[in-house]
Amino acid sequence: MQKKKVGITIYPEQAPLNETLDYLERAKKLGYELVFVSFVHLKKEQQKELEMTIQATKYASKLGYYVIADVAPSSFELLNVPKNNYEKIKAMGISCLRFDLPLTAMELAFISHNEYGVDIQINMSSNDHLIDTILDYQPARTRISGCHNFYPQKNTALPLAFFHDCNQKFVKHNIETAAFIGSHFGNQGVASVNKELPTLEATRNLPCSTQAKLLFYSNEINNVMFGNAFASQEELEEVVEINRDTIALKVILENDITQEEKTILNFPQHFSRGDIAEFFIRSVYSRIVFKDFKVTPKNKQSIFNRGDVVIMNENGNSYKGEAHIILKDNFEIENNQYNLVGKIDPNEIILLDYVKPWAVFKFEF
Repeated sequence: MQKKKVGITIYPEQAPLNETLDYLERAKKLGYELVFVSFVHLKKEQQKELEMTIQATKYASKLGYYVIADVAPSSFELLNVPKNNYEKIKAMGISCLRFDLPLTAMELAFISHNEYGVDIQINMSSNDHLIDTILDYQPARTRISGCHNFYPQKNTALPLAFFHDCNQKFVKHNIETAAFIGSHFGNQGVASVNKELPTLEATRNLPCSTQAKLLFYSNEINNVMFGNAFASQEELEEVVEINRDTIALKVILENDITQEEKTILNFPQHFSRGDIAEFFIRSVYSRIVFKDFKVTPKNKQSIFNRGDVVIMNENGNSYKGEAHIILKDNFEIENNQYNLVGKIDPNEIILLDYVKPWAVFKFEF
């Protein structure tokens, strides 16, 4: 799988140009590498807006961004570019053309060999076999990638199961992939309804960092981009700072947690045991590393719920020091073997589905 990157989307026609350029600069300083810009929603009579957009793409390219332009076949006429003039496309600062409404598989494969190195990106959200057919025509594989749609209207974004099905069409070929998260601050987008522009409906109302974590931790998405603009400085920072490769789960600690228990949680290499249990995620190595710790039983709680984080206490004998994350509600344990030490942040419980057998994970608190 390729390196995981983060990006932003810009709408230069919807704000003073200096604000868009400032946004590009601020995001670049934080480590953002991708810029997405749509030409699909622009009309031929919007020449001033088109000029502003091209100024912004040129500036983004100058800053070192990889610039993805969302286009339809009609966009070439809008840009006053002959269909095969990729020199002019490159001169606009565009690194990659995403065909929202694709050409034929043969055409896309041939375009990938253009001498100016403009990459080709196709829509991942249709769950068709276009990528397979493109590969039949021997494209320049390093210049082909996929990117999902974003969805402004509430309840129209992709469901999780369908999303994963779409992804597999690309993952099986090791094709680079991308999807979108939604800022809760930005009000610029391709539609006037609902400011968030995520790929997944399940993430629409989640914190930006959690949205990005879900996409990255699926191990099916390489690149995560804000679909709307402008994301707040806080949102930009929280997304760029997440651990993109090791699952990091926010936990709300119990008030009576001991220093020993906190040390166990802070162990940097928790991993889910390979022979999984049905009722909890089981991290066993901590019982070896911290075998000399005293973990005194401290409550009589016997029923636990999904997202509860517990440590086996001395009533667990040789299992003392194991850290478990409960997966099912109303799970009952006997003999007071569990100390409740925290709860997974409610916004991040959805991430538990991505802690697969042998997955390394960390607790954030």
